[in-house]
Amino acid sequence: NFSTTCASSMAGDDPFAASVPKDELRPNSKDEKVKMETEGATGEAGTGGEEGSTPEQDTVEAVLACVFSLFQAFANSDAETFKKCVDKGARFVRTGYTEDDKPDVTAYAPDYFIETLKKIKKGTLNEVIEDPFVQTRDNLIAHVWCRYRLYVSDQPKHSGVKSIQLRRSAQGWKVVDVLDTIDSS
Repeated sequence: NFSTTCASSMAGDDPFAASVPKDELRPNSKDEKVKMETEGATGEAGTGGEEGSTPEQDTVEAVLACVFSLFQAFANSDAETFKKCVDKGARFVRTGYTEDDKPDVTAYAPDYFIETLKKIKKGTLNEVIEDPFVQTRDNLIAHVWCRYRLYVSDQPKHSGVKSIQLRRSAQGWKVVDVLDTIDSS
């Protein structure tokens, strides 16, 4: 049982071809319709659990709800919500290049972000994801691929691509790995 979804605003086969101006970005909107593509069926996923929705659509909605909750935790400086969304052994890996064009990889444990969220003022961080592309398998694992933009105190900090892996636990979906790039200026 394998399902794939992509945001309805994608252009062609390139999931990152569509660019959304800053004033049109809606951080962590759960209301956004997501185009659903599964073997033998197509449609749109709504808020999950709707009459006529499929189990695959409900799974995708639950995965996206976890991801949106994670980013809302950053926006609200909410360490408790962050902890609920993230597996204890999760890794957050940032990739980029140094000034002399060498690969630079930095990994963070969840505790780094938990401590950071406890110290910063609500609204300081706002990470916006665009055009999420979701793959799920057997209602146990999921992968979300998306573009993102990070704002610090409403000022653009950087943007790039995120790859987010999740697993389903008895408590619901949990983020196990986040890898991201930082686009060069």
